[in-house]
Parts: sequence; structure tokens; C-alpha cells
Amino acid sequence: MQAKRKKIIEHALQYEIEDINTYSGYKGDLILKITTKEKPSMMAIRKFALDLGVLEVVLKHNPDTLIYEIYCVTEDTNVYTIKVDDNHIKEKGKHEDDIWSKTFQG
Repeated sequence: MQAKRKKIIEHALQYEIEDINTYSGYKGDLILKITTKEKPSMMAIRKFALDLGVLEVVLKHNPDTLIYEIYCVTEDTNVYTIKVDDNHIKEKGKHEDDIWSKTFQG
């Protein structure tokens, strides 16, 4: 597990939390979701995560259930990305040999 997420989990366990989940997010980012019913716990965990330099911290509050959700987004350095060679892409994103760009004569 990534070091930043481990540190956030270890820190969160010092507080009254309801649940901890981890997810893979958009573009390979890793998401750590922590659920608590205590606002001071939520604020302390948020501050700790921001001090670690995570990509983003998102807070959600449901006033009906009195639950706070903290989403800490960290980058996954092991994810592969698709590289596009700009030399193969022509004007307006069409390939040189795109059949739809050719005119057929009968």
C-alpha cells in the first residue's frame, strides 16, 4: 500500500471513525474514504492529509445521518498511461490513412 495512504489510515485510527475504504479512482488515482460522525475528527484527519501533500481532500456531510465522509486522493505511480504519438495524428484528430477522409470515385 502506498506510504501516504498508510500514514492517513494510521492517523485516522486515533479518532472515532465508523469506516475506512480504499478505491481506485479516475485515471488511476487512489482514493481513501474515511467515515466519521464527529466533526473534530474529520477536521483533524483532513488537516493531516493536506499536510502530507495528497492530491486532493474532499469532504462530504449528510445532515440527515450526521455522517462526515473524507475522501483523500493520492496518485498511483504504478499505473500505466497510454502515450499518443503526435506525429501520427493529423489535423482535427484524423489519421493520414483514415478511410472516411478519402473520396471514392465509381
